[in-house]
Amino acid sequence: MRRSLIPILVIVCAFVALPHIVREFIPLKLPAAELAAYSSPREVTDFAFSDGSSNLTLAHFRGTPILVNVWATWCPPCKEEMASLNRLALLFANKNIKIVPISIDVSGALTVRSFYERLGLNNLSIYVDPSKNVMDALMITGIPTTILIGRDGREIGRTVGPAQWDAPASVTRITEIAGQ
Repeated sequence: MRRSLIPILVIVCAFVALPHIVREFIPLKLPAAELAAYSSPREVTDFAFSDGSSNLTLAHFRGTPILVNVWATWCPPCKEEMASLNRLALLFANKNIKIVPISIDVSGALTVRSFYERLGLNNLSIYVDPSKNVMDALMITGIPTTILIGRDGREIGRTVGPAQWDAPASVTRITEIAGQ
């Protein structure tokens, strides 16, 4: 009886392990961001979050277009797009668009800092909302979700799911919608 289970166990283990092995050696190519722009900007409910030492709100960024990415360290699609967000932050360093990645990890800034160090994410600021109020305020049902908020604090675009944020098409789309 036990010998007949061995082939089944090998097949099950292969199905479980294969996606992880393939992803390790053949990186997934994410699509360019398909940021949907609104014809009429949406009001955004303000909410509090932290940079690890002080409390902030979206009003802190008023006057500057911001790309808010809501994510978590335990979310595989989020992890896949973080390197491209890091490169986007570098591309936008001299532009008037701020990248605001807000982690919803309940363990807070220390977990995010460790995650950033492990992946070499040195162009992104650390923002956290362990209370997950960002999810309700921005009407987010899944992560990662990225929202473009205009200078006036209203939502002007959104995409759900991971994207290659530093792809030329993504950069062009963000700057067009943000009016840069």
